Amino acid sequence: MIAFVTLLLGLISSAYPIEVAVGGPVAAVEFTVDGSPAGRLEGPPWVAQVNLGPDLRPRELAARALDAEGKEIARTSQWLNLPRPPAEVTVVLENGPDGAPNAAVLTWQSVNGVKPVSVHLTLDDEPLTVDAKGRAELPPRDLKSLHVLTAELWFPPGVVARKDVAYGGEYGSTVSTELTAVPVRVRPGSSLPPAQDLDGWFSAEGQPVPVTAVEEGPGKVMMVRVPGGREVLNKLVPPLRRSAVGPAFRRQMLLGENDRVRFLSLSSSAFRGSRVPSQLFDMSQELTRKEGGMFWLLTNTSMLTDVSGEERRVSDAVAVAGLQASAENYRRAVVLVVGREAKDASRYDPTTVRAYLESIRVPLFVWSLYGPGSPRAKVWGETEDISSLPKLEAAVTKLKAELAAQKIVWIEGRHLPQAVALSPNAKGVELPGVR
Repeated sequence: MIAFVTLLLGLISSAYPIEVAVGGPVAAVEFTVDGSPAGRLEGPPWVAQVNLGPDLRPRELAARALDAEGKEIARTSQWLNLPRPPAEVTVVLENGPDGAPNAAVLTWQSVNGVKPVSVHLTLDDEPLTVDAKGRAELPPRDLKSLHVLTAELWFPPGVVARKDVAYGGEYGSTVSTELTAVPVRVRPGSSLPPAQDLDGWFSAEGQPVPVTAVEEGPGKVMMVRVPGGREVLNKLVPPLRRSAVGPAFRRQMLLGENDRVRFLSLSSSAFRGSRVPSQLFDMSQELTRKEGGMFWLLTNTSMLTDVSGEERRVSDAVAVAGLQASAENYRRAVVLVVGREAKDASRYDPTTVRAYLESIRVPLFVWSLYGPGSPRAKVWGETEDISSLPKLEAAVTKLKAELAAQKIVWIEGRHLPQAVALSPNAKGVELPGVR
């Protein structure tokens, strides 16, 4: 067997050391990125420097275990730059002299680098003892029957990572069906037929794929606000009218009934306790129209901790916002509000980030508090002018229309977002991010 020890849970590009754990008669390991060769190892330590590409496009990283004759005996893969759980665990089986599994080795990773507070491993519902290195001895089992290993780890503050591994019996012939959520935008005047009438509308890797369901669900908006709430208020509301900012203003520019908003911080905190050093951006709590409309949210000063004295990473925050917007397979959008400030300590530039959001099908709205001529607005290209209350209201109306037009279509199989396309049979719809 083969499993990744290096689990890439966030956004990543360029070259990176990738470690795998192997079990059985493995003579070599080959790595591929999107099917192209990316490295080969011919013995331990099973760590290779793998080039993950120059940009943030979603990719598939795969590792193949080969025997002495070069035949593939096991394979594993992970997707990069797509939403993943905050913690993951892998299980690798070790075989004894007779070829039967006699031990299991657990490896795990959490996005904030914390260690699990509890580690449980069962074989056919019977608990096993796991040592400090994550290894557990397996009792003998009849390989004519199916046996299931279940690992369950608890990480603070309440994150659970679980992995089920089966061996023996006829497990190798079992086929499991996975689904991929695809956001579509319904054009004005059109409607989306029921799922059973959408066969032939979608393809993946050039092959037609069946549709299993169509959902609407809530809308999810991730906000990256560069100017603070006080600055937004001072720009949009003259001093003589400021006393009127009260309950009436709070109910202006409401989003849809089921839409949700979260604000993302402009700075990150480093967590280096995990195998992969992480930079985490703080997020606000989920906000609904009960809290207020978009004007009220944008002028609020208590959404996140003030980062005025810290290094700002605006473009990086927008990329993370896109990742978070697609995490729950809801209707989605990212809104970046820019001001006059032009400093940005991001690793990725606006062009790269725009391309990333397009690849994961997340619409991006850039709102400029000082009009399209401000320095920050220019680097992002197309922007919406929100330099007055009427202009902000027009921008909010456009955002609401985008969310209202979206539907989530579930297709069979596990596909990277950029591999999914509309066929000529599709009518009245388009994929967000496709130009």
